[in-house]
Amino acid sequence: MDKLSRSLEDYLESIYIISLDKKIARVKDIVNRLGVKSSSVIGAIKKLVAGGYVEHEHYGHIELTKEGRKRAVRLYDRHTTLTKFFHEILHVDKKIAEEDACRVEHELSEESYSRIIKLLAHIISLSETDPKCFNELKKSVND
Repeated sequence: MDKLSRSLEDYLESIYIISLDKKIARVKDIVNRLGVKSSSVIGAIKKLVAGGYVEHEHYGHIELTKEGRKRAVRLYDRHTTLTKFFHEILHVDKKIAEEDACRVEHELSEESYSRIIKLLAHIISLSETDPKCFNELKKSVND
């Protein structure tokens, strides 16, 4: 996959999130979600169209292409997994966990991300099979 800027990845992820709720995304939805100007959204959409990530009818709805959806799902999954890791495992405040996940999701290598997923799965499994050990782990993180 081509390297997109962090900003364009944020637009792509936002389109995906909006489409989960509303089925389609419009410029005004992205403006509201990201708190940016419509001219910024339109400029980003043009770049995403040129890259083959979205389709957009003038003054119409915005749809992810197959490649755009694949990329957006990957970003969304990384974001939600990292948020969960920061908040539920490291006990970082939810708002800070969200902000950190948004920053990290763009730059984290696949190797590191893969290992975080494995660690998270192991910790969740540990919480179910050995609650005492899990509670000790939680305590060590909070100290």
